[in-house]
Parts: sequence; C-alpha cells; structure tokens
Amino acid sequence: ARLDDLVRVGGRGEAAVSPYLTPREAKYARAHLSARVSAGTAVLWGGYPTAERVRVVILPDYTEGLVDPTALMADPVAALCSAGLDDLADTLRNAVCPMLVKGSGFRELSHRDYLGSVLGLGLERDAIGDILIPDTHSAILLTDSRVGDFLTSQMEKVATDTVKVSRLPEGTSLAGTRRLQPLNDTVASERLDCVVAALTNLSREDAQRAIREGRVEVDFEEETRTDLSLTPPATLSIRDYGRFRLRAFEGETRKGRLRFFAEQAI
Repeated sequence: ARLDDLVRVGGRGEAAVSPYLTPREAKYARAHLSARVSAGTAVLWGGYPTAERVRVVILPDYTEGLVDPTALMADPVAALCSAGLDDLADTLRNAVCPMLVKGSGFRELSHRDYLGSVLGLGLERDAIGDILIPDTHSAILLTDSRVGDFLTSQMEKVATDTVKVSRLPEGTSLAGTRRLQPLNDTVASERLDCVVAALTNLSREDAQRAIREGRVEVDFEEETRTDLSLTPPATLSIRDYGRFRLRAFEGETRKGRLRFFAEQAI
C-alpha cells in the first residue's frame, strides 16, 4: 500500500522516495514494481549497485522512455543527468547521501558500534541504509542529506571513541568498501543444515535447532526446513552469526565431501 501511494505521487508528475528498506522489503518492492523498473520510472537505490538496504525512488511518469533502465539501475544519478533531468538527479543525491564517520584510531569500531550510536541519537533504523566498514577506524553511512547534516552536528562519539562526520565528496566510488571474508570448507551435501553448521562451526544438531527455531533466513526469507537443498548463489542470514553469501559448490574431495565457497561481510 505504501508503494502504491508513492506510485500515485509519481503519476502526479512528482518524484517520490521511500525510507530505506530491509533486504526482504526490497525483494518484494522490486517484484511489485517490476513493470515500472523495466520501464525506467522506478529505481531501488542504496548508493552503489550491490547495496542491501535501498530506497524506492518513483520517478514522474513523463520520464518513461527518457532514461535507459539499465543505466538507471547502475548509476541513477548519472543516468538522470545524461537525460537532462538535473532536478531529479538532485532529488536522488539528497535521498541517498554517503557520510564518512572517522574515528580517532583510539580503538577498533564495529558495525554494531556505529549502528548503536546512530540509534542512540533517536534515529529510526529506516533513516540509514548500509553501513560500510572500509577499515577498523572509520565507516561510511548511507542516509539522506537532512539526516547527514544532523549526524555532522550531533554525532560525536561511537562507543568510547571520538569521531568526526563529513559528507563524502561527490563522485567517490563505494565499490570495494564492503569488506568480505572468504570462507572455504567442505560439507556432506548441499543441505541447509550442513552448510549452516560449516559456516558457524556449530554441530549438525545445533545447526538444525537454529533452523527449526527460525534463526536462519535464505535469500531474506525465514527457512525452517533443515533438509532444504541450497542452490548458489544464495544469501544466508544466521542470527548471532551474521550474513553469508554462498557462492558455489565445486567438486568433491577424495572422501566424497563437497567443496563450497562463501563470503561473510565483516
């Protein structure tokens, strides 16, 4: 219903922007708006092409045919500028704004530290998109220009470290800022419980318990079937352990176990 409200705004010749969506919400939003996405009058954008938390941007109906949908998905600001739609490009710049949070180097800071500080300022989670951790002393927060100005003036500490917040220069690439830890192991089969056990170092029984208790999501949907056969690529979210990207199953060992390759965001 909220998406349909945004579409009605677009039908009146105005741009409409949602709050930041969770990956699950984004999945359903993309399906609901598939016709508009393919027509180039809607885009889900979080600051870089592989962003997990994104905002839905409904463009006015008159933009259909003026913007290449493929270019819009890759870099909507550049695509709108190329089409001569500078006002809409500015709307998107203000809606998805990367902010640099720089620590003093006194201590290492984690994703949880940054998120806790943001929420501690009274902001809702949907005011912030992805939190990228390029190193142990800084982070890039995706938000909008209004919240970005608020963080610049109000965010002075993360955990016990003093920080400074500033806007990233326009045009700064966010590619490669998400740190990924490669994980390679072997499993008895493609079953979900086998893979969860390998990723978390849990026993097979504990992995099955976690799945049955609803603590595991596959592609952002809760999954309680322990014997589900996984097909890469797949995203596994395991409560208390983080999010993993299963990349591939490749070949068997001499003992008949299956090799797999995955990544975890750190």
